[in-house]
Amino acid sequence: MIIGAPTEVLIAGRGTGKTIGVLAPKSAQSYFKTMPRGTGVILNATFTQAFTRTLKELIRGWQMIGYVMDHHFLVGTRPSEKWKKKWNWQGPFAPPLDYKYFISWYNGAVAQIVSQERVGSSNGISIDWIIGDEAKLLNEVKLKTELLPANRGIIPAFAGNPYHHGMTLTSDMPIGTAGRWLLDKINDMDQAAVNDIWKLQVAKFQLANLYYPKTNAADRKEIDKQIIIIDEEINSIRKGLLYYHEASTLDNIHALGVDYIKQQIRDTSTFQFDTQILNLRPLRLEDGFYPDFDENFHGYFAEDEQYFDNRIIDPFNANLDCRKDKDLNTNGPIHIALDYNRRIHPLVVVQDNGREIRAVNGLHSLYPEKLKEALKQFNTYYKTHKRKLIYYWYDHTAVGGENETEKCQDVIEALEKENWIVIPMYIGKAPGHETKYRMYGHFLTEDGKYDKVLRINRENCKSLILSVGMSAAEQRKDGFGKDKKSEHDPNFPAEESTHYSDALDMIIWGMLESNLDYGVESKNEDLIIQIKK
Repeated sequence: MIIGAPTEVLIAGRGTGKTIGVLAPKSAQSYFKTMPRGTGVILNATFTQAFTRTLKELIRGWQMIGYVMDHHFLVGTRPSEKWKKKWNWQGPFAPPLDYKYFISWYNGAVAQIVSQERVGSSNGISIDWIIGDEAKLLNEVKLKTELLPANRGIIPAFAGNPYHHGMTLTSDMPIGTAGRWLLDKINDMDQAAVNDIWKLQVAKFQLANLYYPKTNAADRKEIDKQIIIIDEEINSIRKGLLYYHEASTLDNIHALGVDYIKQQIRDTSTFQFDTQILNLRPLRLEDGFYPDFDENFHGYFAEDEQYFDNRIIDPFNANLDCRKDKDLNTNGPIHIALDYNRRIHPLVVVQDNGREIRAVNGLHSLYPEKLKEALKQFNTYYKTHKRKLIYYWYDHTAVGGENETEKCQDVIEALEKENWIVIPMYIGKAPGHETKYRMYGHFLTEDGKYDKVLRINRENCKSLILSVGMSAAEQRKDGFGKDKKSEHDPNFPAEESTHYSDALDMIIWGMLESNLDYGVESKNEDLIIQIKK
């Protein structure tokens, strides 16, 4: 806040208040407040991100500094005549036709909620500032070609305002390929200008807090003049300035407390503590079991914008379902696989669209919840799916042994109870780790061994992607194996361990190597029902 650069990039660890403590006050005090009747953008990779995570944290942050929802600002609704009269509201210089995705501020300013998945959402608009959370998920090319050209409005009322056309982006530390471009922003910072602002702010503080109380009325007038001159000089330096900074969780220890840090030491792996707490920057997990996985290349976003158009925006009660997923073939069968563990039951959802094997979703239940809760999530999310056909992939670990229940039967019964037609795809004993390691070596590099490719929905499969990215490999007598230590560490977050990637392995190996046919039977559900009977 002391530097107050119009353009800012912050990479920070857990508990540093990136949305509540940075984006909220920056947008309220630097953008909304100084540019009445202006138009800003709240940028997101997806609307799911906006309405389930970012927006509610922004609102909390605004409320913490005194702004009240439905009083000082409105979300997703056209201002009423009563509200306009209360604030003598003139509206923005460039008023929208539809306020569905807009936040209206009491001084006439507005901010549009933008998803990069909505093609052309910034076409034809002229904006005055941008903020974005979880910025490592943003597509840099889309940002440069679609949104930044729109951040060009020429409004005489904002002439000389250093914050005009500013942009503030926050993110946690990129741990894979996604978001590396943010780290390069440090090269665009003028460190000398930042240092000059700091020195001037120190001088201003000394004048206002050390000298001012000890002087007479005449001298105070002179100090007031000097403070004005300093402010003018600071603003002139701020013009066009980019400020890049990083923060570890330890920087906020005065607010979080030592016990929080001790808990993170206990509950996270060394890799997690380094990246998520200390904010260190390993761009790639060394010795990974999936070394060729690239989140930018193999990942994608896919949302049906009409789904959000037809909903009332409620950032505190989203309740989204499969109708929002543009990548889901509603007339196609669904493939699922699970991993069975006391701490977590991850369920990976896949569709085969010919050339692409798409991991379209990842759901899970955590202890004390059990397998049935994960299946309940699945049934709720996919209740409206038109093709009620599931290929359920499982291996010997789901069959059970002596004195063990057959988990596969529990899964089938729970799905059939919700009117799904379930085709069991039993692959027998799971393949060895070396076999899977070499399979992924061909599959992820797309070297031609397989006629299919893997793509993963980055919004719906965040835990799966984290599991894949953090799965380490270890040398064994019989070749490479997946390091499973995270599964046995009670302090390691189960949703970030190797369980999720194991469920993905089940489907991928089944589709590519098991020789089990899943294409012919799906053409006639009536025949399947007769066979099962």
